[in-house]
Amino acid sequence: MDLNHARLPIPPPGLLNNRSDLDLAALAGNGWRNLLKSRSGCQTMHHSPKKPRKTPSKRSRESDRLTGHELKEVLRDAPSPLGWRELVAATHSESGGARKDLRRLLRGMTVNGEINQDHRGWYHLADARDNATSARIGVLERRAGVLYFGEVLVEPGRRLRLRAGDRVEALVHTEQGKAQARVLRVVEYSAETLIGELKWHSRYPYVESLSPEYKGRIALIDPPDVGRHGDTVAVRILGQDRRGFTGLVQSIISANRGAAHAAQTLLASHGVPCDWPQATVQSAQRLPRSVQPARHDDRHDLMALPLVTIDGETARDFDDAVFAEARRGGWRLVVAIADVAHYVKIGGALDACAFERGNSVYLPDRVIPMLPEALSNHLCSLRADEPRLAMVCEMHISRQGNVTGYEFYEAVIRSWQRLTYARVQEYLDTGALDVEPEVSHSLGHLKDAFAALKIARESRGALDFETHEGVLELADGMVCAIHPVIRTDAHRLIEEAMISANVCAARFLEQNSTRALYRVHEPPKGDKAEQLRQAFAAAGVRLARGKLNPESIRKALRHLGERKDRWIFEMLILRSLTRAMYSPTNKGHFGLALPRYMHFTSPIRRYADLVVHRAIKAVLHGRSTAVTDAWLVGCGEQVSMTERRAEAVGWGVEGWLKCEYVADRVGEVFAGVVMGVTEFGLFVELSGFYVQGLLHISELGGDYFQYQPVAQALVGDRSGRRFALGDRLEVRLVEVQPSLGRLDLQLAHAKPGASSTGRRGKRARR
Repeated sequence: MDLNHARLPIPPPGLLNNRSDLDLAALAGNGWRNLLKSRSGCQTMHHSPKKPRKTPSKRSRESDRLTGHELKEVLRDAPSPLGWRELVAATHSESGGARKDLRRLLRGMTVNGEINQDHRGWYHLADARDNATSARIGVLERRAGVLYFGEVLVEPGRRLRLRAGDRVEALVHTEQGKAQARVLRVVEYSAETLIGELKWHSRYPYVESLSPEYKGRIALIDPPDVGRHGDTVAVRILGQDRRGFTGLVQSIISANRGAAHAAQTLLASHGVPCDWPQATVQSAQRLPRSVQPARHDDRHDLMALPLVTIDGETARDFDDAVFAEARRGGWRLVVAIADVAHYVKIGGALDACAFERGNSVYLPDRVIPMLPEALSNHLCSLRADEPRLAMVCEMHISRQGNVTGYEFYEAVIRSWQRLTYARVQEYLDTGALDVEPEVSHSLGHLKDAFAALKIARESRGALDFETHEGVLELADGMVCAIHPVIRTDAHRLIEEAMISANVCAARFLEQNSTRALYRVHEPPKGDKAEQLRQAFAAAGVRLARGKLNPESIRKALRHLGERKDRWIFEMLILRSLTRAMYSPTNKGHFGLALPRYMHFTSPIRRYADLVVHRAIKAVLHGRSTAVTDAWLVGCGEQVSMTERRAEAVGWGVEGWLKCEYVADRVGEVFAGVVMGVTEFGLFVELSGFYVQGLLHISELGGDYFQYQPVAQALVGDRSGRRFALGDRLEVRLVEVQPSLGRLDLQLAHAKPGASSTGRRGKRARR
């Protein structure tokens, strides 16, 4: 598997209930015997009696009660905001009656606006004169997955649920030299809707949110006039209570079923742009319908070179073509990439849409392209027998698999054949294919160059795993079969050619002191690295201590030999790896064991590649790239986010459809493999379905199971029964929630006494 694209797999309490102003009035004017200190920080106002006495469960005298003025004094003198526990201690309100009085006073003063409680649960004086920093009102923004109040980071909270677009009142303070914002209240909720699944239960319908920014139920203020159980709806948030958000159904997103329903729902819930603005449509309409080679005599003419595209059976956009021939000491390898930058100019309408989308989104029943189809499927797609503009990376590959020379230039090309991986694999296996002799000769040299590149890859220690995924076969929008993804040498041949071109792009720009976006993949860190060591240790294989490197991981895999569960350890390695991202700062590529790496080969579907193309063209034409370092940083964050978004939608739709595929088989028994072990249970993959379900710890039997992270196992205290990573089990499908991608499982043959309601079962769930 090309690790360049490797996949990795309690709502806080709500607002305090509003109380009437009578709560505050009932406590007004009452004294407090034990105020700890005055505003000046001197001795306490009232000394305790010399002989201690028991505090009554209910205060008997009015003078025992804390007043609003005294509570303000405590908050004013505190070096930092106080939470509930700190206030109880500071006011000596340990008894039940005192706690009740303190809570009522806090609620009353909060209602009256004398005290504010921020989103973390801390209490502040509302009077700006009593605060080191006054409260301000502003709109929250989300950048790189983090909320900001203006230019200040919002502290993580537990009391208020916050979203981008919320208009809030917040205090900005400095902690350890870093400015942070504490949100006191939401003044107005964001107009952006949340997407979720409508659930009709008796008289109280609710919506199960499917939006990534909020997971949980949304209580409906009024039942919707339209919508059936299971429909996808958009909800306008109007408030929140202790359980979560409250709101009203604004519209129906999808009332269908199957692939279309899943796709429409998750595209909407993740905010993926699907419609083209009018300015973009008009810009696409102004593009030429075809390429006239005579108009591009300033480019290299490669029309006679037998370049071919090699892609999957269902591919529609072809952005790379390859050719190879033998040269002295190795091979000439030509990688031609669609010249998208020729048509998509920086700052134009097409560029703005491409930047916003960042990546194309590939789903089982559709593609949401980064560029309009006039470009992605026509003018920029390297379709067979049609002239196209291309950016070419021409390399010399030595017999040891090293790139000993390279050159970038603009060209006019023509793809001679549209080949598939299956047909190329047929050639690699038999040495024959029904194509032109020139194409056949090129394929032969590509095969030889690939063998050399493969040796070089292994010598530098790059990771390379067999894939363990399923591809969905649809019929009338529903899954009719799931087939294993088979990765052949035809796939690897193209991967190695593209990797070589990507490395050359990074080297070329570095040598010409030009900035662009690197594809950065850092080593595993912290807990993930330790968990990987523990998993290998449980299998009797030692992973060297210290910083992990690809060679040490490859060595550990070799020690596993030909174990049948080897693929599970490969999956664990993939999960342990950090997520690859785009950045103008080079940190190398861990998975490919490369010191530098950029993306150059897919500008039709990745904006990062378009940035690299523009930088290369700027060097070729002797001009500046016209982008700043700050813009590159922001661009890297944007395209990294859109890549994660595209992956989340793709995985979510596949998980949804796989769950629907087995939903009619609730109650049946399946063979499965334990793919993950946690404190709360086992994640079991149903064999042949490539979908995982949860076997909760309470379903393992009438025993108390201890989680052993080193052994990656759950072990029963009394029985000694052991459930470990890689174990094969028979499980019964109990419940399916397709929209959440969730399966609940039971052991097919539970031992006598198994119960999820017994004492040990309850303890295990806790």
